[in-house]
Amino acid sequence: MTEAIKTAIVLGYNCNNNCRFCLSRHKNDSVRPLGTKKVKEEIVLARKRGSDRLDFVGGEPTLRKDLPELVSFAKENGFKSVRITTNGRMFSQKKFAEELVGAGLTMAIFSIHGHTAELHDYLTRVDGSYSQAVQGMKNVRELAEGRPDWEQMATNTVMVRPNLKFLAQIAEHNIALGSKNLEFIFPDPQGNCWDNFEELVPRLPELIEPMRSVIKAGQKHGLHSCLMRYLPLCYMYGYFEYLSEYLAVRRQREQHIGPDIFDLEVEKSRRTIARVKGPQCAGCKRSPACEGVFKEYVLKRGFEELVPMP
Repeated sequence: MTEAIKTAIVLGYNCNNNCRFCLSRHKNDSVRPLGTKKVKEEIVLARKRGSDRLDFVGGEPTLRKDLPELVSFAKENGFKSVRITTNGRMFSQKKFAEELVGAGLTMAIFSIHGHTAELHDYLTRVDGSYSQAVQGMKNVRELAEGRPDWEQMATNTVMVRPNLKFLAQIAEHNIALGSKNLEFIFPDPQGNCWDNFEELVPRLPELIEPMRSVIKAGQKHGLHSCLMRYLPLCYMYGYFEYLSEYLAVRRQREQHIGPDIFDLEVEKSRRTIARVKGPQCAGCKRSPACEGVFKEYVLKRGFEELVPMP
């Protein structure tokens, strides 16, 4: 079986939210977005490398006026799967949603961090961002229904202390809005997240019960994809099949291209650049399959929370 390859193109870091946990907000003014010509060049090159899945990410990719053109170009160049990861606000405009779905978008991944406007807007620091994101999901669900090339609508949620006790409710909320693929993400403690570390970043043991409650919610609704991301395997004991990167090793390779990044071996880079393991991990049975924890997390809290598995 041919190995699947997903290419994520970071179009730029401009965003109309200012999330408390954003790892790249500081790049907004200092890093220029990729131009249209350059993005198209990278799409062509990605296909030549054998990539069959494309994800436009940011920042907020829907702020790009050329986005429909880029989606169409990707489809014309053989990408059967063309996705976008978005805060969803622009999709609240029906005309915009129609244009993007009509251009050939096959999947939309909405970032939903709260089950209420109060919680979501607190985390995004933009009043009204929740109502726009929810309306955006409703628009896409309506427009994509029945399209033969449509994959699914998905959501991601960053797990931070303000929303931790509500994760099961957020899962239920996102499923009710039509999400078929839920991903709950441990925060990457850089940028805004580093500046607000203690307020935002849970300790690893704090995640055990909320994480299990999310998985149970997904199971109750028969979802085949209700996943965690960026957790060490010792905190997924008994639930390895619910860890995104654990599954991705067997399912697909990932490549990241952007104005300040060119990484064709994302899984390797996470292990060698972004994540670290403690001395106790050397004796862990699962260490070869585990990526460890973020370096910044260790700078704040050390390795004490890591527990080697026999």
